[in-house]
Amino acid sequence: MLELINLPVIISSLIGFLVLMAVLWKPLWTAVPAVIDERRRSIEEAFDEIDRARTELAAQQAEYEKRMAEINSEAQAKMQEALEKGQAAAAEIKANAEEQREKLLARTQDDIHREKEKAMAELQNAAIDLSFRIAQRVMKEDLDKGRHDKLVAGFISEMRELN
Repeated sequence: MLELINLPVIISSLIGFLVLMAVLWKPLWTAVPAVIDERRRSIEEAFDEIDRARTELAAQQAEYEKRMAEINSEAQAKMQEALEKGQAAAAEIKANAEEQREKLLARTQDDIHREKEKAMAELQNAAIDLSFRIAQRVMKEDLDKGRHDKLVAGFISEMRELN
């Protein structure tokens, strides 16, 4: 197994590695920590930016919710105001309708009263005329009870025929 190991190649590889390490030691070990530090700083800044964005988002969300609550309360107030205006308008319409009904009822009652008075006057005139006619016939004829009844029955039948 020792024959497989080539000692001069191993030694030359080791010397080459050590020389390469010596040459690259300063640039690599000074640059690598700087790159690592820079990367760490950029990651921390990214996390800080994310935290700021979260804070800003939370503030915006709180402002949004506050504004939505204001809009909701304004909408509720406007709906209540519209409801009150509607109820007031309905009450006014109802009052106007009631007033019109009362006026119409009063006018109708006046018309009925006038018609009643007119009918009463016509009835009175007819009664006067009837009395006058009866009186004329009674004066023209000398009447007994039977004849009086017959005369009244005939007069009533004449009046029915006239109507």
